[in-house]
Amino acid sequence: MTERLVVAEPAVKVEIGDVGKVFSTRAGSVEALSGITLDVRDGEFLCLLGPSGCGKTTLLRIVAELERPSSGVVRIRHDEPSRTLSAVVFQDYSVFPWKTIRHNVMFPLLQAGVRRARAREVADHWLAQLDLAAFADAYPDTVSGGMKQRVAIARALAVRPELLLMDEPLAALDAQLRLLLQEKLLELWQANRSTVVFVTHSIDEALLLGDRIAVMSARPGRISTVVDVPFPRPRDPDRIRSSEDFAKLRDDIWHRLRRELQPA
Repeated sequence: MTERLVVAEPAVKVEIGDVGKVFSTRAGSVEALSGITLDVRDGEFLCLLGPSGCGKTTLLRIVAELERPSSGVVRIRHDEPSRTLSAVVFQDYSVFPWKTIRHNVMFPLLQAGVRRARAREVADHWLAQLDLAAFADAYPDTVSGGMKQRVAIARALAVRPELLLMDEPLAALDAQLRLLLQEKLLELWQANRSTVVFVTHSIDEALLLGDRIAVMSARPGRISTVVDVPFPRPRDPDRIRSSEDFAKLRDDIWHRLRRELQPA
C-alpha cells in the first residue's frame, strides 16, 4: 500500500474580493481599480507589479485601511490580538525629523503601551539588524536617504506586525544602495517569515524577493496574471540574478507589462 503525503495549502491571510476604487475629481470620476480579486497567503512575500498609475499604491492603502474601496471587500485574518495587525513602510521615508533615530523606532512601541526600557531594547535590536546602531542618537536630517528608509523599516518591524505592507520602499534609492537593501530585506524576511505585500516597479526586485508576483494591468488596475517565483529559499541573490531562469522570467514578465504600456 502506497501512502500519499498531502501538503496543505497555506492559509489565506488577506482576502481581496472584487475590489474597485473610483476617485472623484474636478474633471470627473477616475476609476483606479476594477474587480481586484486576490488572496495573500499566510507567511508569503507577495509583490504587486504594474505600470505607473495602475493603482498598486491605492490597493495597498485599501489593505492598510487608509482608503476605503468603492466596491468589494478586504478581509484580514488577525491571529494574535496582542500583536499589531499591520504596519506600513512608505516610499517617502516618513520619519519624524524631531526625534532621534532610536526614538523614531521606539515611538510605535511606546504608543502601544510597551514600557520604555523594553521599547529601547527592541529598537536597539532592530537598529543593529539594519546596520544603524552607530546612528541611534543621530537625527534623520543628518543621515542619508538610505539610512532614513532603514529607520522606517526598523520601525515597522519593531512592532512585529502580522502583515507588513511596503509601498516601493527602495524606489528613491540609488542603484547600488537599492541592491544592498534588497539583500538585507531578503535576509530579514527569511529570518522572520511575516506576511508581506510589497509594491514595486522593478521586475528584478520582485523576482528576488517575492514568492508570487501579482502583475496588474494599466488603469483601471486589474490583476492580469499571478506568477509563481520558482527559486527555493533561502535564496542566494548573486546566484539567482545570474541564472537562466531569472532572465527568462524577467523577459516574460516584461513582455506582459509592455503590452499593458502600449496604447490600445
